Amino acid sequence: MAARLSRFVGGLRIGADFFEHAGALAPPSPGVAEPRGVVDRMADLSSPGVDPDRVHPAIARFFDDTASLELRVVSRWRFPASIVWPIARTFMRAIGQFVLPRRTARIATRVARLDPAADGRDGIAPRAIVRTYEGSGEVMQAVAYGTARFGDASLMSAVFPMPGGHVWGRLRLEATGEDAEGRLSVALTSEGPHAGVFLVLGGVALPSPFGERLALWSPKMSHCPEDLDPEVASGATLVGRHEQRFLGFRFVVHDYGFAPRDGG
Repeated sequence: MAARLSRFVGGLRIGADFFEHAGALAPPSPGVAEPRGVVDRMADLSSPGVDPDRVHPAIARFFDDTASLELRVVSRWRFPASIVWPIARTFMRAIGQFVLPRRTARIATRVARLDPAADGRDGIAPRAIVRTYEGSGEVMQAVAYGTARFGDASLMSAVFPMPGGHVWGRLRLEATGEDAEGRLSVALTSEGPHAGVFLVLGGVALPSPFGERLALWSPKMSHCPEDLDPEVASGATLVGRHEQRFLGFRFVVHDYGFAPRDGG
């Protein structure tokens, strides 16, 4: 049976307070803890070939305790996106969604529990992940995360409200290597069975020409890329490389460095 679509539809402005204005936050419930990550536990993203118990603890923390990590970003835009993005970014700032960095940024993350009825999807209880720029508080992106079960795998299901609909990413978890102790590095990718990036309009999911891949490593792993930007790698407990593509063309690469907020 096909997974149900999210009900989230944006107006002209999304912004960091989209889910509050949409009345989509779940009311406090005694005995129910607020979520801390994009999923509650690594096992929620089970996938063939990936034993969640073997995922490196620093990587698992990104998934189950996202709010505790500060994100440092260095973005490298390829031509012609390097020319187009500064202009397009002004438009995205007006919308308040997908306000990706021009070059460097420090990002804070807020997590909140969403009302499953307001979201509408099946599966793991959804949660809002709102990322804002440190200092200014300007929104980078507002996302509703959950999981979607397809056959023998649970895919990350990320909904980005947009004017008139939303962008829906279905990302599959795959192992990319292991350290000397057998702990895994992983990547989330829009390639593979049931994965992809879709534009949802009028309750119809249309395949889009966009694709992405987010790979994550502990900096101590021997197979961690040596060319990660030192500005993000220095002092990080977790590093990542996020590649975004249009019609197969890689138009931007974001290097990520994650560190505990306030040194915690």
